[in-house]
Amino acid sequence: MREKQKLFNGPRTCKMLLLALCALFSINLSAQDQKIISGTITDEQGESVIGASVLVKGTTVGTVSDIDGNFSLEVPESAVITVSYIGYQSQDIPVEGKTDFSIVLQEDTRLLDEVVVVGYGVMRKRDLTGAVASVSGESMRDKPVASIGEALQGRAAGVQVISSGKPGDNVSFRIRGISTINNSEPLLVIDGVPTDLGINALNMEDVETVDVLKDASATAIYGSRGANGVILITTKKGESGDGSISFSANWGVQTATGMPRMLDASEFASLHNEMISNYNQSASSPLAQRPDFADPTSWGEGTDWLGALFRSAWMKNYTVSYSGGSDKGNYYVSGGVLDQDGIVLDTSYRRYTLQFNNESNVRPWIKFGNNVTLSHDVKKQGSYDIRSTMASLPTQPIYNEDGSYSGPGDPAHQYGDIRNPIGTATLSQNRTNGYNVLGNIFTEIKPIDKLTFKSLGGIDFKFWDNNNFSPKYDWKPIPQPQSSLYESSNKSLTYLWDNTLTYIDTF
Repeated sequence: MREKQKLFNGPRTCKMLLLALCALFSINLSAQDQKIISGTITDEQGESVIGASVLVKGTTVGTVSDIDGNFSLEVPESAVITVSYIGYQSQDIPVEGKTDFSIVLQEDTRLLDEVVVVGYGVMRKRDLTGAVASVSGESMRDKPVASIGEALQGRAAGVQVISSGKPGDNVSFRIRGISTINNSEPLLVIDGVPTDLGINALNMEDVETVDVLKDASATAIYGSRGANGVILITTKKGESGDGSISFSANWGVQTATGMPRMLDASEFASLHNEMISNYNQSASSPLAQRPDFADPTSWGEGTDWLGALFRSAWMKNYTVSYSGGSDKGNYYVSGGVLDQDGIVLDTSYRRYTLQFNNESNVRPWIKFGNNVTLSHDVKKQGSYDIRSTMASLPTQPIYNEDGSYSGPGDPAHQYGDIRNPIGTATLSQNRTNGYNVLGNIFTEIKPIDKLTFKSLGGIDFKFWDNNNFSPKYDWKPIPQPQSSLYESSNKSLTYLWDNTLTYIDTF
């Protein structure tokens, strides 16, 4: 009997019983704090809203409304639920002891009244029936990238952006997949002028909106040229008010990430010995091992060819603009400089841009305007090959003892046969200079209410020259006894006269 009394009165047993009681009490309180709520979500016309999000504010607990707009969710007693749906204003609703809710969502007129540019004019989003994705310039400027094309990545549904990453190179667009017409590239239209000008020639600070037309109804006015979609870029205009000066500057550092790990010199020497040994087991003419590979551990790290080719590089962008306007018109003038060094040795891109936009309301029924984009860019690079750099032997140094660039020895099965990739990337030079003029002048006349006649004349002029120089050298395996120089120049002129008559009414 005394043993049983000792068993129940022990301090350890008391602590365990107390912990068990506390756990049961907390579980009971938690169960009492939770309850199930339900309700119906409709719009202002009483129609059920399917797929509306119902979320407990501050958590990830939520659900969506079904085909009849009904929902059910377990929430804490003091919870606040957030109800949201695309095109409607979000609502925060306290539970406050209620279990049944009737929620009416109101249209977000600010979003629905946004103007979207289409091929034949502009429309409100609420009136739009075609497949159009619109991206504002403000949202693109949040990304620390060099060009508009890269800033569009992930911003427009159904639009794939492919970039090589090389400074000054244009991106490729794929709208709703690959087509067989016009190399799958969409038509680019800048301020109403169709052009094959590279999108990287524009300063991102000068862009107001980018609209991507994706289906036949939206691109019909462009005919077969719009078969792969159309990208419409609208540059900025001045806003009403006194003239204002704006200056923006940003700097960034670029670096390569996810680089592959290559063999160091010791690892390569060991595997090379194994390779030659395996080959000689079945070869009729055995190959000799490299004598200096007898002790692979003596080689250490060796040469990191990828590390020598790649580097951290600066990117700098400056823009200054002056804009203003009144009921009689508006103006926008800007100048910008982009200076980007590439992460590959001796690659760079520099671009200068000027933008002149102006509109004058001469009479209430007539308006004149112009948009002019001037740009000049300089693109430089050496002759480099990343694949050959990866295949260069880590047992070969970059420089000889006299400071000249090294080359592989002989025979090739022991020393390789790849030309020094750092030497060619440094000494060979390729320079491209581009000069671009893209502009238009237009007149808008409204003879009667709801009817607009617009006449636009545009010009797209491009001139570019290329200079490629390779000096002579005597590196192994194959010396280059003579220097070579190649020069070329090209120019292109396209002009446009476009007339449209538009009638806009609401029925």
